[in-house]
Amino acid sequence: MASLNPNSNYLLIFLLCLSLTPLLTSANHKPVHFHFYMQEKVSEPNATSIVVAKGPIALPGTPYRFGDIAVIDNALTQGPDPTSSLVGRAQGIFTVMKSDPSVNWVFNIVFAYGKYNGSTVTVQGRDAITQQMRELSVVGGSGLFRMAQGYLLIKTYSVNIANGDAVLELDLYVYPFKG
Repeated sequence: MASLNPNSNYLLIFLLCLSLTPLLTSANHKPVHFHFYMQEKVSEPNATSIVVAKGPIALPGTPYRFGDIAVIDNALTQGPDPTSSLVGRAQGIFTVMKSDPSVNWVFNIVFAYGKYNGSTVTVQGRDAITQQMRELSVVGGSGLFRMAQGYLLIKTYSVNIANGDAVLELDLYVYPFKG
């Protein structure tokens, strides 16, 4: 009888753990749903989205260039008006891609109200900004959303072509860890 390679035992344990992952996540729970607006302010003064590295190729019809890297600290509000109640902040980075054009996001939604105050949801993914509806992945979180899963739907509510300011409508569906 042939003996098993010790490395194959590790592979079997890994595969077993991987197969148990759905049992440890919240796939059987209903998601927590949030609806809010991201206020992306590119224009000065009080910009909340700043390009920190400029790309070499201009993208026609946008204030961005292929290869731009921007840092964001955008307000998340209950309504599309920038003066509506603050829900939290979107804090992170995005990079500008040439195709479509698209943006690759990595940011945290930091909640600033109620029982979710201080909890975060981490979002990552590709945003094909010319599409009407886009979807990004929830890849984790902290506080009440530790190890969360889910998705974020994005629609462009408005864009000021002259200065680049935008309002994005967001629907966040979060499946908290059920452990």
